[in-house]
Amino acid sequence: MAKKLKGVVAQFGTKGYGFITGDDGEKYFVHQKNIYNKSRLTADTRVVFQAESSEKGMVATNVELEKSGNTESAAPLSDGAIKGMFAVLFILQVVVAYKVFFPAAG
Repeated sequence: MAKKLKGVVAQFGTKGYGFITGDDGEKYFVHQKNIYNKSRLTADTRVVFQAESSEKGMVATNVELEKSGNTESAAPLSDGAIKGMFAVLFILQVVVAYKVFFPAAG
């Protein structure tokens, strides 16, 4: 059974694997396929993970960035908000193109 732990990324290489030092002092191997949302880990990043034993040693799975209690993160934009921003941008581009290619007769 996997246990939930916290720790710090000790190293994470360009080949997609590295090590996490758990708060318990143990080192855990981590592979890119075991990282939630497939984000890239960097050294000295706090993470939450599950530890599992394998024939080669301890392995970190379901690795996520640790949520900090004192910082507020902005909520992601909804699809409607993104579509609205693209619509405004498109309209602005049409207006600018019209002004450039069809200047007012003077």
